[in-house]
Amino acid sequence: MGKASFYFCRAVAWSVFLCLLCCPRAFSQTYLVHCDIDGVVPVLNGKVITTTPIEMEVQVIGKNIYFLVKEPKIYAMRVNSIETEKFLCTNLSNEYKIGARIKDRASGLQSEITIDRKSAQVHGFHDLALKKSTVRVNFEGPCVVP
Repeated sequence: MGKASFYFCRAVAWSVFLCLLCCPRAFSQTYLVHCDIDGVVPVLNGKVITTTPIEMEVQVIGKNIYFLVKEPKIYAMRVNSIETEKFLCTNLSNEYKIGARIKDRASGLQSEITIDRKSAQVHGFHDLALKKSTVRVNFEGPCVVP
């Protein structure tokens, strides 16, 4: 390893160290939010899905927010506020709520999650593709925020 490579590696190491030291907002902690939600499927004559407990992972990194719901399958979704070529995303956060909306540009399927800052009520919807049609599942319910 030459002298120039040594000094380059050393400069990179110092840059990473300073970034870790000075930019703590660039890294995020994942919060687990537990909610008991009730779902409604309007296109199925308002079919109500019984109260279901969910665990939602929430991260806020800078101006961006991320939500992940893994189970149960009908509510499984990943919603964030970072726009990409594949997804049109919106940060819905303000002084009253935190939230995001995501739309698949190709299929048009959308998902949205918002949590009221004061009451910790979650509201949202999730589109599912079933038999060549889109079915929207609306949901809401109380959450326990860490």
